Amino acid sequence: MPQPVVSDVQTAHAGGSAASPGSLLVANAGPLPLPRRFAQMLARLKRTPSAAAYWLGASPLAIGLPLVVLIGFVALAARNPRVFSQQTLDLRLPSEEAIPAAIPARAIDPKDPTWLFRYGNTGTEFPSGIPYWVFRVMPRIFDEEFKGQGYEHFGFGEDSHDYYFRRPVGRGLVLSDATLHLPGYEITASIKRVAINCSGCHRGEFQDEQGRGHFIDGMPNHTADLQGFKRFFAQGFKDPRFTGARVIAEINQVLTQEEHRPPLSRYEELIYVLIVQGLKRSSELLPELAPDSAWMNKRADNGPGRIDPFNAFKFEIIGVPDDNSAAQVDFPSIWNQRRELRSWHHYDGNTDDSRARNFGSILGVGGMFLSIPKGQVLAVGEWLDGLPSPAYPFDPPEPARVARGLLAFRTHCAACHGLYDRISNRVTEVANSRYMQVDPKVGTDPERLKAFAPGAAAALNDFGERRALWRKDAFRSTGAYLAGPLDGIWARAPYLHNGSVPSLAALLQPPPERPKTFYRGSRHYDTARLGWRAEQPQEAGRTLFLYRTVDERGQPIPGNSNAGHPYSVPTEEQADLIEYLKTL
Repeated sequence: MPQPVVSDVQTAHAGGSAASPGSLLVANAGPLPLPRRFAQMLARLKRTPSAAAYWLGASPLAIGLPLVVLIGFVALAARNPRVFSQQTLDLRLPSEEAIPAAIPARAIDPKDPTWLFRYGNTGTEFPSGIPYWVFRVMPRIFDEEFKGQGYEHFGFGEDSHDYYFRRPVGRGLVLSDATLHLPGYEITASIKRVAINCSGCHRGEFQDEQGRGHFIDGMPNHTADLQGFKRFFAQGFKDPRFTGARVIAEINQVLTQEEHRPPLSRYEELIYVLIVQGLKRSSELLPELAPDSAWMNKRADNGPGRIDPFNAFKFEIIGVPDDNSAAQVDFPSIWNQRRELRSWHHYDGNTDDSRARNFGSILGVGGMFLSIPKGQVLAVGEWLDGLPSPAYPFDPPEPARVARGLLAFRTHCAACHGLYDRISNRVTEVANSRYMQVDPKVGTDPERLKAFAPGAAAALNDFGERRALWRKDAFRSTGAYLAGPLDGIWARAPYLHNGSVPSLAALLQPPPERPKTFYRGSRHYDTARLGWRAEQPQEAGRTLFLYRTVDERGQPIPGNSNAGHPYSVPTEEQADLIEYLKTL
């Protein structure tokens, strides 16, 4: 009678030897019962940690294991550093690939500070950016509001072609994924958003006699209506026309008819329904989350080229109670920012900290402290330190009149503003100089000073220090306006801190003789008066903004006064002085 062949398991029980991992079958009797096999595998698993621990503690070779792990970690980080420092949340939306590509006119270096200034993101895209396809179809949904002008309606129209023949968004706007910069780590959501960057406020334009546009870095963008832009989206998201179905229908029409791409997939339609619901919900919740978010409506309209950044920061970000101040300021020029020329920043000289100037500006127009790409923002700030003021681009000034104008400037202006020399790019101070000092007697509109009282400065200092954005004493309250240099003064119109005087010729007049109303937003320069043309309400089909210093009843409008700076110049010297100012 043949004897049965016993398995290794049975042999192990009989003779005490370990079972072989591969011998779980009985030759003639078939596989072991499942519970028994499971118990055997579990027993081996239980023995593995103790065996590994014994090896790590007893084997002389075990010392090399941590070294191997470390070398592997370093090699992986060197080959792909993003594995350990960056993460992208890819929504895999085919429509993102349908966004029209930018067509470069030259090789693009993403570290080029000029390129960063014009086209780099600044962090406003995370909390305030609009998804590209929503942004693209808003003029179609709200065609009456845009008046057929697209985003040129808000001053974000055609760009120059120095870097690109074509971009999917207009000048002053950037297209970027939204990134959060956490300590040692970055998280990016891969859906392109449209947002404003530095050049949105500080890259101006003028037209020559042939109607060709010329752009100047660092010059105030006096045609950009940031308040109108912000208000439009805040109201548009609440509008009954803004629905998921309407947005999807318009996107599909643009994709198929204009971009010749497939329409949104069902998955993408679901994503855009959620996006629209989120935008509507955020706009509806805003008054509850920030009771003072409607503070703008309590003030006079800014119009193009003006902004109230510190009140936006105070009320919308820090949550300071509304102090009823109307702190509108004209977009400042931002060339020659180095300490040797400008030891203090802003119209009231409230900070000498360039980080506070740079990061605070971004937060004031919709950024978030975790969204700011600090490295590239600081690179742009360093570039601005050496950016020269623009030379006067029209007919060259007459030398004899310039010489007489210099004498008038020395007599009437140099004590406060110093003598700026374009060749050396320096300011020479004169006797009894008040250059770069605040002047409490200048007498211009006080609203900006009221808005930045000591309590506001303390709140900003605390906010920035807690988030490692600027030092704890970066801001101060001066209660007066700053006497700064007049480099590139021809390109800074309109004048005074609130942009209430249309030209230098008007500024040289006694305050009662200055215009009480004028139009802002023209791209045509008045070379005789040194300012933008301000008499006509229309220009090339565009409606200009009527600026008023008084209301319909003749009462002063807070924040809009053109009084003060009463340093008028004798009439016979004004023309020569203007000629000299063209050279700065």
